Amino acid sequence: MNGMSDEEFQRIYGRPPVRKTKKKVKIYWNRIIIAAVIFIGIIIGFVKLVTFTVGKIKGGDSSSNTAAVVNDSVEDKKSDGDEDKTEEDTKPVINYSDVELIVCVDAGHGDYDGGTTSKDGLRFEKDDNLEVALKVQQYLEQCGVTVVMTRDDDTFLELSERCDIANNAGADFFVCLHRNSYDGDISGVEAWVHNKQPKADTLLANNILDKLETVGISDNRGVQYGYVGNSEINYYINADTVMPSCLLELGFLTDDTDNWLFDQNVDAYGAAVADAVIETAIDLGIIDENGKRLIDGPYISEDKPVNNDDSSSEISLERTEPATTQEQVYNTQENEFAQ
Repeated sequence: MNGMSDEEFQRIYGRPPVRKTKKKVKIYWNRIIIAAVIFIGIIIGFVKLVTFTVGKIKGGDSSSNTAAVVNDSVEDKKSDGDEDKTEEDTKPVINYSDVELIVCVDAGHGDYDGGTTSKDGLRFEKDDNLEVALKVQQYLEQCGVTVVMTRDDDTFLELSERCDIANNAGADFFVCLHRNSYDGDISGVEAWVHNKQPKADTLLANNILDKLETVGISDNRGVQYGYVGNSEINYYINADTVMPSCLLELGFLTDDTDNWLFDQNVDAYGAAVADAVIETAIDLGIIDENGKRLIDGPYISEDKPVNNDDSSSEISLERTEPATTQEQVYNTQENEFAQ
């Protein structure tokens, strides 16, 4: 049929030729569009995953310049030998449910006694103290611990009232929560214990600092004894409580890094303090590893002068003023000391 016209084909075969026509291909545009959308979504998801992973590895947050600056500051203050801690390493571990302990948690200052302030004067120590104290209470109570709060709102108590609350409740531990200040470049967390360096009190303070360090602090300033600027006197709460006690300074309100760390980790700080208290109770033989009580009556810090036969728990009304030189005194608290 090559070269044959339709007329010739009709004449020879008596019928018109049947010619093959190209089949029209149907294009399913809706399917193509759906596939394209899915493909683009996969690409976007992959890019986000890579960005998130890189951000986690670098430990930074590109969306927040403030966080980046603070993180750099924290890294600068770490020693060269420190290794990065994973999330699992820094998460406080509390595996108890029925711990037979009584713990007094004291949020320093309150009401008209605001404590120290941030550089701009807008942030008050009393508020931070209460915030973290409530976190400590929350985590301890989750473990079955009986918690006695000296205050759970913005109220004022005398130092003697705080000590009386703990002593009368038969508390096994007293943890006093504060924040620090300094007109200069100082940061970090420290704990204050009676200047007689009671073993149980020192153990409590060290355990708390160790736990906080696993969460993340700018600097561990260690356990201090006596009163800032004058080791011959003591913070009132350490002098007039009969149980192991410590005054914890959770960073400097005058330091941006410490404030950022406090805000980011306040829940973890509360859990860390709670965990350290329970750990100390186990170390001292007050409870076993399941939280069951091993002793009768409240635990007494035998090394404290207040518990000695030749010493009275009543603090003299006559006070010895702490040092007042700027080089020595960096805590702006008032009336927190006792002989």
